[in-house]
Amino acid sequence: MTSDQAMDIRSTLVAMFEAIDKNENIAEHLIKLDDIQRGLDRSAPAQLRHFLERRSYVKALEYLETGMVIDDPNRPDCDDHPYASR
Repeated sequence: MTSDQAMDIRSTLVAMFEAIDKNENIAEHLIKLDDIQRGLDRSAPAQLRHFLERRSYVKALEYLETGMVIDDPNRPDCDDHPYASR
């Protein structure tokens, strides 16, 4: 994965979450994330690929920002949903 791809994923996720906060349509963000995901090669971290494939966008953003995801026992299962709050 290139640094440009990582920055593109992160900026798209941030823009999508901002759109969610404003109750705006996020379809274009989802399409872009799907396109980016399809373009990732095996050099992309397996955990990040997994989060993107499962649409665990909160976790994908957390991974990009920290390099890891800390499982929170109080995090509801619905957190994997793209509309989950950050």
